Amino acid sequence: MVVNKKLLTNQQMSGYNGVASANERLLLGEQMAIKPLPTKLKKEPIIDAVFEIRFSSSVPASSVIPGFFFARLGMPEWKVDRLPVADLPSQIRLADPTLRYQPLTRIYWDNFLLMVGDSSLMVGCLIPPYPGWTQFQNRIIKAIEYLIESRIIQSIDRYSLKCVNLLEGKDLSEQIATINLEIKIGSHRISKELFTVRLELPHGNFLNVIQISADARAVLLRGGSRQGALVDIDTICNDPTNDTQKFLEKLPARLDEIHIENKKNFFDCLTPETISSLEPIYE
Repeated sequence: MVVNKKLLTNQQMSGYNGVASANERLLLGEQMAIKPLPTKLKKEPIIDAVFEIRFSSSVPASSVIPGFFFARLGMPEWKVDRLPVADLPSQIRLADPTLRYQPLTRIYWDNFLLMVGDSSLMVGCLIPPYPGWTQFQNRIIKAIEYLIESRIIQSIDRYSLKCVNLLEGKDLSEQIATINLEIKIGSHRISKELFTVRLELPHGNFLNVIQISADARAVLLRGGSRQGALVDIDTICNDPTNDTQKFLEKLPARLDEIHIENKKNFFDCLTPETISSLEPIYE
């Protein structure tokens, strides 16, 4: 995805289409009793969805996990991309915090993606179309089960859900009008100018990193591009643990919680008119 002439890959970006699970409906009732959230959008603005888990391991995961997943998944066709960071020496990658968690290998898994780094695993969606949260959640759980089954994971450091949506408009004014946002610099109120804002918003156990850009252009992995106002929400949970089995047992509930948190922040960024235009379904 190209944002203000900077290239971001489609895999770096999550979603809101799909029926909510039982855990999610309970969380919705508890957290959003006054302002209910849609369970599905007929006009889906999502352009990327990625779950990431970071961990410490006995050996670099990039040297073990691709082959381990290949054996477990048993796919008739196996497509793997070697990503640019893989060309750097492992000593440099592990010593640099900005490189340590970068994916080195991208594995195509039906309509999903697995991206493996030395100390990270990402599960993403091949969009369009977005498969819905239920399918996405099931793939995340299966991927984490295989990761822990590999027995190289010593501890889990953090996990996150990143969702990127793009709201189209015929011009800057129309794009900006879709966002529930007011920016004023001195006496000037932003209404038809290019801008990018970034906010780190703590809430409970989560840190929500919200980025909004006007007139962003996204190049999709499956081809084609879209242009409009970008709403990028990365919800992070720093909850280190050495008990990987307990983490796995609680993973479905953890995923529902982080999905609701991300989803809530997304809809908070939209005007009522924008939400209505996306044709929401409430169930």
